[in-house]
Amino acid sequence: MGLYDYINLNNRIRTFQSFNKFRNTPQVVEPIWCPIEGSIPPWINGILYRTGPAKYNLGGDEQQYVIKHAFDGLPFVHRFELSSERQAVRYNNRHVSEAVERRILANPNKSQLFFGFVPDLSTWRSFVNMLSRFGGMAITTDKTTMDPSDAVVGVTVTPNFPMPSSITTVNDHVLVTKTDANILQQVHSNTLEPTRLFDYGTYDKRLDGVLSAAHHQCDPNTGESFNFSINFGRKPSMTVFSIDSKGKATVYAEISERRLPNGECAKFLPAYVHSFWLTENYIIIPESPLHYANHGIDVMVHGVIATAMAWKENSSTYLHIVSRDPKRGHVVSLPVDPFFTFHTGNAWDTVDSNGNPVIELDCCAFNNGDILYQLHRFGVMERFEGERERNATQSKQRGIQSPPDGVEFGDLHRYRATWDTKSKTGNATFTKIAKNTEFPRFAPHKATRPTRYLWACQHEAASVNHSERFSLVKVDTESGQVLKLDRQAHMFSEPVFVPNPNGKEEDDGALLSFANIVDQRGPAFDRCILSIVNSKSMEEIGRCDIGSFIATTFHGSFVDVDFVSVAIN
Repeated sequence: MGLYDYINLNNRIRTFQSFNKFRNTPQVVEPIWCPIEGSIPPWINGILYRTGPAKYNLGGDEQQYVIKHAFDGLPFVHRFELSSERQAVRYNNRHVSEAVERRILANPNKSQLFFGFVPDLSTWRSFVNMLSRFGGMAITTDKTTMDPSDAVVGVTVTPNFPMPSSITTVNDHVLVTKTDANILQQVHSNTLEPTRLFDYGTYDKRLDGVLSAAHHQCDPNTGESFNFSINFGRKPSMTVFSIDSKGKATVYAEISERRLPNGECAKFLPAYVHSFWLTENYIIIPESPLHYANHGIDVMVHGVIATAMAWKENSSTYLHIVSRDPKRGHVVSLPVDPFFTFHTGNAWDTVDSNGNPVIELDCCAFNNGDILYQLHRFGVMERFEGERERNATQSKQRGIQSPPDGVEFGDLHRYRATWDTKSKTGNATFTKIAKNTEFPRFAPHKATRPTRYLWACQHEAASVNHSERFSLVKVDTESGQVLKLDRQAHMFSEPVFVPNPNGKEEDDGALLSFANIVDQRGPAFDRCILSIVNSKSMEEIGRCDIGSFIATTFHGSFVDVDFVSVAIN
């Protein structure tokens, strides 16, 4: 990408982002009890944690910095303590990046890495910031010595995450937030106050890298947590590892090339990987055509993750299969029709009649990279059809449509991967199970084993009489049947499935979804609720009014009253 193309791309993105007007979510530091309408089942007693962007308008009227991309709002962590005895929910939240806010306000033009927000800076200032980013690459900072709130880490929130052995924890109730960079933030499980920053290199220096997945994988049987770290440069590489319950790291593979089933090797691209799969015997990481351009160097040049990516036309997606036996390492890279996934579902492995491995993998798949730019206004729902002006002139920028249309979800696919190392053959295929599906969750106690049901969100477009919204769905992956809960004006978030401990069927349980209600009458009537849904029938059994505000959250986890992990993202 030349200088003219770089400036043109930034100008185009800045133009369509200029129409975005996000509202701040108010802090609720002191917990409040909110009564339930309906009921909380007697077996649901515990804490739901959720996280997501919340503060876009920084500072006061005299000095204000406005963030205009949905994913770049400074994050809050939300805490919902459900009591069936009291039939109420105790709610609090907290801004966990206050030091970042102070830093931005102190010097608004200074370099700050964003996911998608393109600040309006002069060419000279952009050049100075680029030099600053490259200079920062030569400086190694021990993240554990930083202000605990001096980073933006707010995509997933995980209770009971194993801590590095070098870190002493005074509270057994560990709560950690994660993002798509190699940085983690520990916050207090009750007050939500940030207590420390660290990275995977804190566990083991071999895990140093620029990027990791916001969604780690956890084996419920062994307690191990799995992830990877990606390094940019002339020869990009990916280190695949696990961390056991005591904080000890195991490295399974260093991926720096594709190992094709025919025995040949090909160039590895540092792809954007938000989540991946785990089975009893394998770790499966997708390398999609949505990749960091120029071996990741464009991240330093642009200072914006989204504009540093490109969609490689006419390229396959590769499923990198890594054995959980460290002696075997990277087994094979299987090509499949091009797709990108934000969110994976369950996966499991078996063997066929010839003794060859077979892996089944669920995910919500996009057949192009257009979602990357569509996300700029995520969470801003149209109150009626035509409220948002449609873009007339569109073109492909780095293989991605710009200006973007509204958010469009992908489709639920089940991939099947198999290979034979002796005959040097292998392939991956897929079946489309359901359309328009995102934020999938499944029965957590059945991870790495076959599952039939999956719960998710579907996107519902605005009409004359109805606002844009997200519905909740239950998908039967065997029959393809979809059962839906769709409420006017409700933007349901990712459904966290809590299994009924006395249940006998896979779908016995309840869904917890934090929902925004976007009223057609205007922002003054908006509010947010916690919805409790029967996961078998998809009927709402309880709801709790949280407040007269909206709060966009991405992902959540649930623990019981003893802080035992029940449903972890």
